[in-house]
Amino acid sequence: MPIRVLVLSHSYIMKPYRRKFALIADYPNLEVRVITPERWYESIQEITFEPTSENRCDEFSCPIRFSGYSSRFYYRHRLKTHFRDFQPQIIHLEEEAWSINALQTIRLKRKYCPDSRFIFRTSLSIPAKQRFRYLPIWIERQVFRETDIAFPLSENASQILKQRGYKGRIIPFPNGVDCRIFRKTEVSELRASLGLQHHFVIGYVGRLVPSKGVDTLLKAAAMLDCDYRLLMLGRGEYKPELVKIAEKLGITSRIVWVDRVLPEKVPDYINCMNTVVLPSRTTPVWVEFFGRVLIEGMACEVPVIGSDSGEIPNVIGDAGLVFPEEDAEALADRLRRIIQNRSLRIQLIQRGSERVKEFMWETIAQRTYEVYRELLPTH
Repeated sequence: MPIRVLVLSHSYIMKPYRRKFALIADYPNLEVRVITPERWYESIQEITFEPTSENRCDEFSCPIRFSGYSSRFYYRHRLKTHFRDFQPQIIHLEEEAWSINALQTIRLKRKYCPDSRFIFRTSLSIPAKQRFRYLPIWIERQVFRETDIAFPLSENASQILKQRGYKGRIIPFPNGVDCRIFRKTEVSELRASLGLQHHFVIGYVGRLVPSKGVDTLLKAAAMLDCDYRLLMLGRGEYKPELVKIAEKLGITSRIVWVDRVLPEKVPDYINCMNTVVLPSRTTPVWVEFFGRVLIEGMACEVPVIGSDSGEIPNVIGDAGLVFPEEDAEALADRLRRIIQNRSLRIQLIQRGSERVKEFMWETIAQRTYEVYRELLPTH
């Protein structure tokens, strides 16, 4: 009999993040069912779930409340049957342990399939409990009691889990990348349409919020004395302030702002870039817990530069350049090295292509399958 695995993941609604469970479903003696929202608000755009016909896992979308809020959303209906009728032997929750959906999941587990094994995934980055109110802490404790294995995104998240009172088994699992989507491609037409064809393109992909340190990137770019353009892909409440900063620095004409792109189109824009920069800054309530765009850049054979916030140096390894967060002069120095040294660019591309293998969904899917088999060794 196959092992029945029930996955709950709001990220699954985005096509670049489906590959992991599609690969897992290809393994023998597994029956994988994935639950995801019908709609999700991501990066200031609404995404509607579209089924993937080639996936062997069964996909189900359900209506939710509080779209876009990963810790607050919950499924309104049509969720109960997947616990009661499917009778999963493993429940794999790709949400935080303090989220409302986590509470919803363990309540359904207790009622309809109490003997099922339970896994949750976390991207914890800040250990301080004071930023959590009573309800999230209470939910987290309930989830910890049900958990067989936790999948933190990093070793740092593992340590924070322990500090928060989790005493169960921990297996770190990094974020992954779909190398069928994120790969080097020919994008000369897109570059031309953006007015980038004759320039060195410095790229940023992500939310436009203060914690992402985009102002540091603008200040660093203003120090450069070469023919470059900034390609800024993302939206956020901080954009008006960034536009003002660019005006004061006199670099407005060098910036191309792109507000909205479907997740599966992001690789095209990364391929327009000659380097990808992630200039995140640590705040009292946030630190960069991974930096997925770095491995996406590596997969597209684009050299990467990141600040030393959180997990960024660990993700980059020797496959990119790192600078002290908020240090615009240091970032400008790294940019000059990338721009002026072709052999360095080639070297970083080669190292990135090798390093990204560790983060490929194929690698992570195999490790996940091995954990499933370990949880239910008799099957």
